[in-house]
Amino acid sequence: MTCARTLSFDPWNGLALYHIGLAQIQLGRFEDALTTFKQADRFDTPQVSRWTWLLGAGWAYMLMGRSEEAVPWLQRSIATTPASGRSQMLLAAVYQKAGRIDEAKATMKEGLKLRPGTTALNIGLSTKNASPVFLQATDRVIQFMIAAGLPER
Repeated sequence: MTCARTLSFDPWNGLALYHIGLAQIQLGRFEDALTTFKQADRFDTPQVSRWTWLLGAGWAYMLMGRSEEAVPWLQRSIATTPASGRSQMLLAAVYQKAGRIDEAKATMKEGLKLRPGTTALNIGLSTKNASPVFLQATDRVIQFMIAAGLPER
């Protein structure tokens, strides 16, 4: 509601679009989320916040099983804000899925250096009110992250 209201007077608000995209992801509406993140990317918004929807687009692609399409989005996210760690961890999952094991492990190591203490238990969004589609897709992605070196606990 708040994001929709914000967009009613500021349709280029990247932060509002990012939050709408996150909600769509948790509802299992991955295509809708991808569209929302791409819409945010088309707007000329502050460079510093762009990494969020670039990460979101990469994540949506990964959740849809289209991991190779996630790569350029995640690379752009890292280029925009290299200190997040989240983008590196998702990119590590993409590399792991593609069988690029050495790259996956190196990228996960980089992500863990930026986000020490991250585990499979605390990396994701809240599962409260999340759709079963989201939960299943997220579990698959986290399994790739674990295989790339994300600690389980």
